[in-house]
Amino acid sequence: MTKEEAIKEMSEGKKVTHRHFSNNEWITMNGNWFLFEDGVTCSQYEFWRWRTDESWNEGWEIFN
Repeated sequence: MTKEEAIKEMSEGKKVTHRHFSNNEWITMNGNWFLFEDGVTCSQYEFWRWRTDESWNEGWEIFN
């Protein structure tokens, strides 16, 4: 799925993963913050600030 689709899924409480993540890594949204599998949170701005490469625009999927 695309970045925009992944953001929509996260905003609905679903966990998503990306092809650059390891097998057990996921991300979701907790209010306006991103929440990671290890309990770490960061702002959406901070997360996307370092992920500007085109590869982040696709390659997302629901985490199982």
